[in-house]
Amino acid sequence: MVSIIMPVYNSEKYVSDAIESVCNQSYKNWELLIVNDGSTDQSSKIADDYAKKDSRIKVFHRNNEGVSMARNYALDKCNGNYITFIDSDDVYHPERLKKMMQIFVQNPDCDIVFTRHKEFRGELGVDDTRETGSVKINNGNILQKIISDSRIHFVWNSMIKSEIAKKERFAPIRFAEDFCYIRDCAFYCKKVAVMDEVLYFYRRDNENAMTSHFFSEKYILDYMKLVENIYDFCKEHKLEDEFYKKMVAHEYAQNSMRIRKSGSYSKFVACMNDKKFREGMKFADASQCTLFERVLYFMIKNKIYMPFAFWIW
Repeated sequence: MVSIIMPVYNSEKYVSDAIESVCNQSYKNWELLIVNDGSTDQSSKIADDYAKKDSRIKVFHRNNEGVSMARNYALDKCNGNYITFIDSDDVYHPERLKKMMQIFVQNPDCDIVFTRHKEFRGELGVDDTRETGSVKINNGNILQKIISDSRIHFVWNSMIKSEIAKKERFAPIRFAEDFCYIRDCAFYCKKVAVMDEVLYFYRRDNENAMTSHFFSEKYILDYMKLVENIYDFCKEHKLEDEFYKKMVAHEYAQNSMRIRKSGSYSKFVACMNDKKFREGMKFADASQCTLFERVLYFMIKNKIYMPFAFWIW
């Protein structure tokens, strides 16, 4: 069985489409775990109505704690041999589960299967569901491959063996939490498959989505936690080669831009001077980053903050 995890928060406008796309799967052996994360609109009622009609749909109601905690709660409730995800405003291709399960059957030692995704706005058109592509099996340096490929390091375009998926938990952050989770899972993988086929459709016009309010002061703490999370991951697993040092430096440089655009100059300086934040700079190496990132990293490492006061992002 495949367990599908769907966190829901105030998605009454879109959640029916998301649930319907699961119900319409040609592959029928699934359970859908919907975690209502304290919605204040009609989302919870819509989910409950679907659960009354289909015993494969299970709804859990919780106080609002964020998407990471909602997914972690569902991970503890899953019964499937494989675990996958869907956001409450997105849509599955009707053949998604079937095609991904076929890869696992053909490659029983595969740990994760990824598909491609396509962004959309408004209604999903017929042309958007066109099928194309092939399958590539990857082994060796799985962790680096997944980190490097920005097209696949999300949870919603992956299906993971449950013994690996349940081993990890989502970090309590609201930004790039899915990247951190997939990265943690990839550490234990020996083989993954990437389907060059669009089987997941990602909505871009949901005003309630985090990506619609990306640069906001309320996310500054999450930006800080992300950099610390990435550095701590390298430290915990003793990953000290140039690839990982560059990855940490890249995040420090990008983080300086995120925080400066999201808050005041004084808030920016306070974040850059945070003791825990600065700890990873001894490990990071920006020499292989882009020129712009090297400049940013040099300034924050040496506490040259004044230029940030005048930059308008």
